[in-house]
Amino acid sequence: MSRGMDEYAAASSFGWLDFDSAASERVSTLLRALEQPGTLDPLGFSVIRDPISGMLAPGTSTIQTRLRYFMFLPWIFQGIDRDRVAPSRFARRLRDDEAKLIECLRHLGPSHGVQGYSAGRNLQRMPSEAYWSGLLSWGIRRVDVSIADYGRRLGAMGRLSTQRDDDGNPTERAVQTWASIPDPPDRFLSEEIAFDLTQAEATLIIDQIRRHHPSSLLASGCRNPAATAQARMPWDIDRSLLSGELQSVIRHARAASELTIGPQLLYNLLLAERARAELGWDTSELRDDVHAQLDDWAVLVENRHIGLQSWASDIGEFWAILDARAPVNKWSRDFITEIIVRAAQDPRGFVRDKVVHQLIRDREIRLKSNRARLGPLSALENWNQQPFGGQLVYRWPICRTYLEDLAVALGSAG
Repeated sequence: MSRGMDEYAAASSFGWLDFDSAASERVSTLLRALEQPGTLDPLGFSVIRDPISGMLAPGTSTIQTRLRYFMFLPWIFQGIDRDRVAPSRFARRLRDDEAKLIECLRHLGPSHGVQGYSAGRNLQRMPSEAYWSGLLSWGIRRVDVSIADYGRRLGAMGRLSTQRDDDGNPTERAVQTWASIPDPPDRFLSEEIAFDLTQAEATLIIDQIRRHHPSSLLASGCRNPAATAQARMPWDIDRSLLSGELQSVIRHARAASELTIGPQLLYNLLLAERARAELGWDTSELRDDVHAQLDDWAVLVENRHIGLQSWASDIGEFWAILDARAPVNKWSRDFITEIIVRAAQDPRGFVRDKVVHQLIRDREIRLKSNRARLGPLSALENWNQQPFGGQLVYRWPICRTYLEDLAVALGSAG
């Protein structure tokens, strides 16, 4: 490993030693503002965000909220199984039970992760849809079928049909649909319930994560959930808790995260400047804000310029890691490589780099065609002047919430 990469590897947490207090606070504010990515990804950075998120936090998604849904939902499905609900009634019974769950959680209020708090039974995407894939990933659900297929094939049985010979004797072991989980509370779905895990539930979840994803960041965090949950970003975690392979993935994740902040900010600046020039809109407040954030981003990159430049100059290792999980097409790879290299080389000049401007325009137009706001003027006219994008955080906010819930259940919080 080069000297630059050694220095980069050693920088596992944010340390603003070279900043005065005002600069430190500005950069911290920038990063807090960018922690939650927007719902839109105008430059297509999800092609690197999603595979890394899958490596660090498998089974999670940004539409999940609280960890105990990984218990609530199996309890609901097991109740449907026990009642031998007919396939024709499965969908309605599932929605009815999930609506009851919403009502049982409503007493917690609107800011505690209750899915469907406002919409109730009219919620378009019920919790079962948000957690279905994760239940399989963690081995809590043991059969790989859609919810609809579950209702048709498994909902009334709770297990796959056992194959039998001509004499009626089983020829193979029945496959259990669900892992052995703790029983639900008494009067589940008929009285108020909270998100507080029992110790048995927390232990079961930790065992499942560590068994099915032992090399993940989430599994490592489960060794000491209280301490790990204090990390604001994955790269703030105590390195002694992480394997060498995981440390390497996180180094790559951090560099990609920090160097893609600038292009997203610049995209918003290009929108604001075009709207002012071609539509006559007053975008001065947005332009001033984005300029300030770009300045703070430049400070961030300059503070770590040795490590980031070294990483960008040897970015092939990063692509090799992604190729092993979800290969990125050449067009996306070329765009991301060039824009990252330019960001690392000259963050101050990045905002004025006409090549970068053209790269961003071409990228959005190729991704969104007539809907590209840097393309047809009609698309820009529909813009509400809200900025797009955000720092790549790889689902860490939801992981922190999960680890906090585990820490409380295990009595290790605080």
